[in-house]
Amino acid sequence: MTAESRDTTDFSPQATQEMEGIVIVKVEEDDEDDHFQRQQNNIEVSPQFLSRSTTMNERALLSSYLVAYRVAKEKMAHTAAEKIILPACMDMVRTIFDDKSADKLRTIPLSDNTISRRICTIAKHLEEMLITRLQSGIDFAIQLDESTDIASCPALLVYVRYVWQDDFIEDLLCCLNLSSQRTGFDLFTELEKCIVGQYKLNWRNCKGISSDGAATMTGKHSIVIEKLLEATHNSAPWNHCFIHREALVASEIPPSLMDVLKNAVKIVNFIKGSSLNSRLLEILYSEIGVNHTHLLFHTEVRWLSQGNVLSRVYELRNEVYVFLTEKQSHWANIFKDDIWVTKLAYLSDIFGILNELNLKLQGKNYDIFQYLEHILGFQKTLLLWQARLKTNRPSYYMFPTLLQHIEENIINEDCLKEIKLEILLHLTSLSQTFSHYFPEEKFEVLKENLWVKNPFAFQTPESIIELNLVPEEENELLQLSSSFTLRSYFKTLSLSAFWIKIKDGFPLLSTKSILLLLPFTTTCLCELGFSILTRLKTKKRNRLNSAPDMRVALSSCIPDWNELMNRQAHPSH
Repeated sequence: MTAESRDTTDFSPQATQEMEGIVIVKVEEDDEDDHFQRQQNNIEVSPQFLSRSTTMNERALLSSYLVAYRVAKEKMAHTAAEKIILPACMDMVRTIFDDKSADKLRTIPLSDNTISRRICTIAKHLEEMLITRLQSGIDFAIQLDESTDIASCPALLVYVRYVWQDDFIEDLLCCLNLSSQRTGFDLFTELEKCIVGQYKLNWRNCKGISSDGAATMTGKHSIVIEKLLEATHNSAPWNHCFIHREALVASEIPPSLMDVLKNAVKIVNFIKGSSLNSRLLEILYSEIGVNHTHLLFHTEVRWLSQGNVLSRVYELRNEVYVFLTEKQSHWANIFKDDIWVTKLAYLSDIFGILNELNLKLQGKNYDIFQYLEHILGFQKTLLLWQARLKTNRPSYYMFPTLLQHIEENIINEDCLKEIKLEILLHLTSLSQTFSHYFPEEKFEVLKENLWVKNPFAFQTPESIIELNLVPEEENELLQLSSSFTLRSYFKTLSLSAFWIKIKDGFPLLSTKSILLLLPFTTTCLCELGFSILTRLKTKKRNRLNSAPDMRVALSSCIPDWNELMNRQAHPSH
C-alpha cells in the first residue's frame, strides 16, 4: 500500500459499514503509521509464504506417493507407513539434523487409508500405461493360471509379454477375483469382460497362450483354452507349461521306489508331527554337530520338495536311526535294510538332478531355444545312462550319493543287481514319459527355424537354400549373415533384442523371429504372482482387495510421478 492510497482511503465508520466482507481493525491515530507499516510487510511477505507452503505441500504429497509405492513393492501392510516408516525417518532426521527438520515429516500424509488410496491411484496409473501400449496394436502373448488365496477366494492371474522399445517386456495384465462357483465358461467370460470389454484389446493381436495342464484350464469339462483359441481364430498356439510338464514326468516312479519315498515321508511326518520330537531331534543334531538340524516336509504342490526331503533324510539317516531307536519306534528297523537305504541314496540323486532341470526351466530372460536345449539334452542324458547300466560293468558315476554309498558299504551282489534293474526301469520310464510330454513333433517348428537362434551360422547360399525360406527371406538372411557390424550386436544383445533392433533393415526375418520368440514357455510368472498374493493377503488381511497391491508390486512400468501429481492437483481431469 502506497502513501497516496493511505491518504485517500476513507476509514470512517460509514465507509466501514459499506465495505462488506472486509474486517477493519480500529486503531489509535498515534499508532496508525506503525499499523499500516505492519500491514504492508505482511502483504509483501505473504506471496513468498504461499509459494513456500505450496512447494512444501507438493513435496509432502510426492513423498506420500513414494512411500506408498515402496510399501506396495515390498508387500508390506498399509499401516507400516505410519507406524514404522514415519517414526523411523523422524528418528533418523532428528539424530542427524534437528527436531525442527524432523517435525516437517509430520506433514506427509501416511495414514492407512491414505496409503491405500495412493496405491490404488498408482495401480490405476500403471494399468493405463500398460493398456495404452497394448492398444497401439502391437502383438502380445499371455500366460494365465488360477489359484485360491488365504480366504479360499479363487483368483486368475494373466501376464502379458509384448515388444516395447528395444526388447520384450513382461507385465501383469490383470488379477481377477472370481466367484467361488465358476465353470470354464465363466472363467473365459470374466477374462473377455476384462481384456476386450474394459481394456479394448483385440484377440487377433494375441500370438501365444500358455497355461499349466490343470483340469481347470484344459480338462475334459473346461473350455477356457478352447474359447481363447477360438477368439484368436486359432492364430495363437497354446503351450503347456514346460515346468509343469517336467513335474509330471518326475512324478512317474515305479512302485518299489515309490514305497521308499512314502516311507521316508512317513518318517519325517512322525518326527515333525510332534513338536517334542522335533525339539529332541534338534538337540541331538546340535550335540553331534551335524550341518543340518531339521528335516524337511514334502508337499505335492512344491515340485522341489521330493529331492530336498530325500536328500536330508539320507544325510541324517544315522542320527534319525539313533533317535527312532531311543523312541522305540518301528521305523528304526527300516534303516537296517541295506536295499532300502541304497534306493534312498539313488532317489536322493535322481530327484536332485530333476530339481536342477526344473530350476533351469525357471530362468528369466531365456528364449525358447534355450529351454529346448535343456529338454533335449536331458533326454539324451537319460539314454546315455541307460546304456551305461546295460553294460557288463555298469557305472554309477552320474549318481554321486549312490556311488559313495556303494563304495563305503558292503552290498550283496544280488542286492546290487536288483537295485540296478530298479534304476534301469525308472530311467526307462522317465525317458518314455519325457517323450510323451515333450514329443518331437512339438519342436519341429523350432528345428526348422534354427537360423533364428544363430543367423550367422548360414553364410553360404547352399546352406540358406536348405532352410526352405521364401526368396525374399533368403536374400535378407544372406545379407544379414555377411554383416560384421550386426555380428557384434548379436554377441552383446539378447536374442529377442537383436531381432527387434534389426527390424527396420530386415523386416521379414525380424517379424518371423519375434513371433516365434514372443510366446511364453512356462507359467513361472503366475506362480511368482501367487507367491506374492500369499504375502499380501494373510489371515489378518483376508478382506484385502489385493488387485491394486499386486499391480504395483509386479508391474514392469515405472510411474510418471509428474503426471500423478498433476492428476492430484486437477482431480476433475
